Amino acid sequence: MSAPVPASPELVAAALEPCGEPVRVALIKSLSSPDKSIAEQASRTLKRIAEADRTVLYPYRKPLLKAAFAARDVRVQWNLSLVLGLLALTGRDKAIAVDLMYERLTDKSGLNRTCAMQALMDLSESDPALRTRILPILREALEHGTPAMKARAKLLLKPRP
Repeated sequence: MSAPVPASPELVAAALEPCGEPVRVALIKSLSSPDKSIAEQASRTLKRIAEADRTVLYPYRKPLLKAAFAARDVRVQWNLSLVLGLLALTGRDKAIAVDLMYERLTDKSGLNRTCAMQALMDLSESDPALRTRILPILREALEHGTPAMKARAKLLLKPRP
């Protein structure tokens, strides 16, 4: 597969298929493209894949973590933060992702900080200790964050049924 097209439903569907490994591998390789638009499109497509099925990208967690650390384009960073949050990471992989999200909480981009908050909440879904560490961050964002951070923090702090 050559460069991915924008996150089309067809490309997402192809990546979700059991035989979609070549598509997933090509998308992950495209994250390191020198062409920012290709890397951004690949990251957006990977985000849509993760949203559709949290398990399909789990086998690629290590290259996704590596790509997330290497990403310099803020749009790629946003999308990969959300992808990592959706993966059922454990152990060292989870610790690495959490460290990266804490680093992103200090980013100059408000949207990067917002996506990091979302990723941390997703990663803390079955981790009460991590959830306890994140709640003060959300409360702080609610008081002093950008409008996007305030809106996201309000949603994340809302009791779930």
